Amino acid sequence: MMQINTILLTTDLSEVSRRAFEPAMTIAEKFGAKVIVAHIEDDHYLSMVSDHVAVSLDAERVWEMQHELSRTRLGEFMDTHAAENVEMVREVSRGIPHLEIVRLAEERHADLIVMATHGRGFISHAFMGSTTERVIRAAPCPVLAVRSSADG
Repeated sequence: MMQINTILLTTDLSEVSRRAFEPAMTIAEKFGAKVIVAHIEDDHYLSMVSDHVAVSLDAERVWEMQHELSRTRLGEFMDTHAAENVEMVREVSRGIPHLEIVRLAEERHADLIVMATHGRGFISHAFMGSTTERVIRAAPCPVLAVRSSADG
């Protein structure tokens, strides 16, 4: 039987990503696993913001402010989904989401990655692919992709 000690649960703090919490917590309770709840600040989006805000603040200060905001929001997000018998660890990092998720899974020796899918449209998927799909291709462990209700 597969042993699961560490689960990497990813979230972009959206309502869709909340759907991944329940299965992650259920699996964690069953196996007595620790859950690392990770939010990745996308380098592409923050770079665009810092380019426009940097008039009055330096870019690094913009990144620091965004990081603190993300840590606070992630903590609030986790509080609404905490399970009594599950150890949860908050992780905020920045980079290209699929690469950061794979890096964290390797670095933290994750036995399972749990993530929600957004089900974006065909055009978006055809040109960019999905973060979930990219993680599945490169992950060092199994990936549980939780579909949103919009996905059917």
